[in-house]
Amino acid sequence: MPDTLPHDLNAGANASPAGGPEARNATDAAKGEPRRLFRADTIAPPETPLPFVRGLLTMVDNPIKVWPKSAYRDRYHKLHWMGRTAHYIRSPEHVKAVLLDHADAFEKSEFQTRLLKPATGEGLLTSEGEHWRFQRRAASPAFRYDALKALVPTFARAASEAVGRMRAEGGGAPIDVMNEMNRTTLDVIVETIMSSGDPGFRHEHVSSAVTDYVQTLGHPDLLDILGAPPWIPRLKGSKGARAAARLKAAAVDSIARRRASDETRSDLLSLLMAARDPETGRGLSETELRDNIVTFIGAGHETTALALTYTLYLIANDPVVQDRLHAEAVEVCGDAPVDADMVERLTFHEQVVKEAMRLYPPVALMDRRAVRDVEDGDLKIEAGDLVLIMIYVMHRHQRIWDQPEMFDPERFSPERSAGRHRFAYIPFGGGQRICIGMKFAYMEAAAILATLVRDLRFSPNPAHRVRPNIRITLRPAGGMPLFVSPR
Repeated sequence: MPDTLPHDLNAGANASPAGGPEARNATDAAKGEPRRLFRADTIAPPETPLPFVRGLLTMVDNPIKVWPKSAYRDRYHKLHWMGRTAHYIRSPEHVKAVLLDHADAFEKSEFQTRLLKPATGEGLLTSEGEHWRFQRRAASPAFRYDALKALVPTFARAASEAVGRMRAEGGGAPIDVMNEMNRTTLDVIVETIMSSGDPGFRHEHVSSAVTDYVQTLGHPDLLDILGAPPWIPRLKGSKGARAAARLKAAAVDSIARRRASDETRSDLLSLLMAARDPETGRGLSETELRDNIVTFIGAGHETTALALTYTLYLIANDPVVQDRLHAEAVEVCGDAPVDADMVERLTFHEQVVKEAMRLYPPVALMDRRAVRDVEDGDLKIEAGDLVLIMIYVMHRHQRIWDQPEMFDPERFSPERSAGRHRFAYIPFGGGQRICIGMKFAYMEAAAILATLVRDLRFSPNPAHRVRPNIRITLRPAGGMPLFVSPR
């Protein structure tokens, strides 16, 4: 039995540079002088790897609490665990090797699919090989730039409704902006998929189902970590399974209503229903349609909602950045609803969102299983080995980023982004399986953020500390209560 856990690191093991940190500190945009940056809340890493039993119990609670300080300095290590070898990578070069250069040598691990498949089935998120490629081709037209430009009014309308709700709440009490962003992005994704929305995907139903799923089936327990087979009963019971069943049933009903209506629309559901494989002429089965609807609605709104939630927390604690966002929103948009041309000019908004996702990537950890041997530099992986891509750690790595714990949107300016390794920053994954909705998410986040900061001011809540917690996504424990006031 090892004396540390798979997510632990042997201090100093296999240490080597992962590319030097950024060369510049933040500067005041107007004066060119250094300014004080906000240190984002996180969980203090242990000084050394935790003992086995304590580490095991801590990992069940939150893997971030297990990763020691050496994780944020060292490049790579591997451990032997339960008869298998696990490789823990957080250098851009190694990530590129796994996700791009040797992508055909890896597949999603059994552990990952066990967490996701009860809800998403064989949709884009979990399918492999030709089955995945066919579904990717089928969904791609909905995510082309021209199609996304037509959706910006939907983003702006949902954001305006959020402004109205938060203004109405008022009263001086903090508002949980995580709930508000969940509702806002769910409104967007349902409208995008269903055109006029759908009664089966009301906010209160989907939000509770996703939360139930993430906190149960999406939260690995001790048996999962020890590699116990899925047929052994889990303490978390059937709550997550019921949540997955509710989402699937809503998707099936929506598909049936669309078929019965005999309507032709330009939304994602219609595109998926009409899609045909150019080689075989095969369309998506009812099960494939259902699984992709659940994938896009469940995952599509959750990740963008989290990106916006953390963004609002960060700008609430950095009034200089918040005022600059407000100025850009007013200059670019005036009093008009945000449109597609405006989104393209909200460049600082995109920088802020990118920096928020660096500090708090919605998907903080990915894993793969090798299906054949791979050797790439000092990375030597054998068939059957597990590879864990530590996105959260890489985004805060001391050898990659200057002052990695600080909130500094200027690090994503064109000047400071130039020359950065393309795999040093991967909030949407990378390689051929990079998230199909990446551009959608950036446009949506910029449009929503501009609408919010133009009409509202966000202020910090000293009574609340942000504690990122890895489940399927990186959720803040206890939500995100902030003070919100009209401008």
